[in-house]
Parts: sequence; C-alpha cells; structure tokens
Amino acid sequence: MKNQLRYLFEGHKNLLTETEAAAWNNLLVERKIALCQYPAVKMLFKTRCLDNSPEVTAHLIDGSDAFYKRTLERLSGQTNHCPSCGALCRTSKARLCPECSHTWFETYTPR
Repeated sequence: MKNQLRYLFEGHKNLLTETEAAAWNNLLVERKIALCQYPAVKMLFKTRCLDNSPEVTAHLIDGSDAFYKRTLERLSGQTNHCPSCGALCRTSKARLCPECSHTWFETYTPR
C-alpha cells in the first residue's frame, strides 16, 4: 500500500481535488515541522504553509491514514493500472508496469 500511495500522490496529482491537494500539502508541511529543529522555522511553516480551512481540516479529521485510504479508493477507477498484473502505474500516462515490467505502448490511444 505504501508504494501505491507514493505513486498516487506523486504521479497522479492532477487527479486530486483542490481540497485533497491542500490536505496532502498540510501533511507534507506537518512532516517538515516535526523534523525541523528551529522554533522560528517551525512557526513560519505553521503560519504561512498550513491551510486551516474547514474543508481541509475535515479531510484530515480522521488522521492521515484514513485520508490516504479514502483518496486511494476514490481514485482507484481513474488511475492507470497494468493490464497484465493490475498494479498501479507511476503516472496516469505510464505504459510500463513498475511491478512486472509489462509494456503496452502499442495499445496506447491518447484521450
């Protein structure tokens, strides 16, 4: 599941809603805040980089794992999967499977 999440959020950003993208950004900023050792930088991240809107807060109310799971379930039909093994591809235009190395370039039809 970790690989699917990485591929989903790095390779399929264009499929996220604006609120989901903001929630994901909040998770990344919170991770940076946790790793930072300078209080002034932590405060700067908190005040300038976090989106505290009610919509974003609602996405993260159950925690990051629940957010990732809901988003992955919502996007499961919109993402690119390998026709051979069904693995999630790295991007929505990829034609090379990261799991089984199957390629299907010849069957690609642009949308």
